[in-house]
Amino acid sequence: MSLLKKFAVVPLVAAVLASPVSFAKDLDYPTKRLNYTIAFGPGGGNDLMSRTVVEILKKYKFYNRNIRVDNLAGGSGAVGFNHVMQQSGNPYHLTSTSGNFLGTPLVSNTGWTYEDFTPIGLLAQDAMFIVVREDSQFKTAKDFVEYAKANRITIGGTGAAGPERVVASLFAESAGFDYDYVPSQDGGGMVTSLTSKSVDAIVANPSEVSGQIKAGNFRPLAYSEAQRSTIYTDVPTFKEQGYDFAFSLPRGVVMPDNVDAEIQQWWVETLQKVVNTPEWKDYLNTNSLSGNTVWGDDFADNLAATNADFKRVLTQIGAIK
Repeated sequence: MSLLKKFAVVPLVAAVLASPVSFAKDLDYPTKRLNYTIAFGPGGGNDLMSRTVVEILKKYKFYNRNIRVDNLAGGSGAVGFNHVMQQSGNPYHLTSTSGNFLGTPLVSNTGWTYEDFTPIGLLAQDAMFIVVREDSQFKTAKDFVEYAKANRITIGGTGAAGPERVVASLFAESAGFDYDYVPSQDGGGMVTSLTSKSVDAIVANPSEVSGQIKAGNFRPLAYSEAQRSTIYTDVPTFKEQGYDFAFSLPRGVVMPDNVDAEIQQWWVETLQKVVNTPEWKDYLNTNSLSGNTVWGDDFADNLAATNADFKRVLTQIGAIK
């Protein structure tokens, strides 16, 4: 009986409870080159995250075989993710997730969804602030809601159907107010819309507004992750202010479907080492990402919940039928 088959007859939970020592360390893995597919072009956020993970794996010899990295861009991530999906059962393929990992299958016929992959870990949370000008009358999210319930309120964001729109809609739904959404073509335009008082607030990635916040020009009212950001610890979440929702884009790692549970566990433990390195912490700080992690099946639940919110809001605004 092979080692993998031998372990397969023992339930994962029972194996973990039986000993505090990882059973995954005894696997004859890895024995081959790792293929790390980046579903987007060079230079973007997904590319930067993926290459940071790979460099850490190499530097600390967490993966003791060669690693090949390929950018396989196209179709807003559809081409690269589809390539990895087609490697079903192959434990030598990895890819990094992003908002498009969920959004692209919702608006296009990709032939795959997040459910066609083995979840390893959510390594970083890419959540959103709702931000107002420093001279705004709104000091808290409650102030904003009270005004919005009695007056016309405008919220800006990047794009008509992106995560900014999702967070704005979830906030309005949870708090019980209506709003007008004003999309900008890019982050710069969005920041300008708030500076020029064209909108009352914007929903933005922290990296897009951190400079304005540090300069004292903008004030963040709430953060959309379930927990406070590990970078912006003084900004309260929507949840802790009484608005029962959370939303963040999944900067994580997945493998093809039908990978053995022991391999999945091996990668969970390996990436837990990755996120404890100073290089990873530098990456989080430089890119204003929160370092709250989620692993294995909990990551699958996180993807399911985020996907459901994304789908519901995009349906409400007519982006998908």
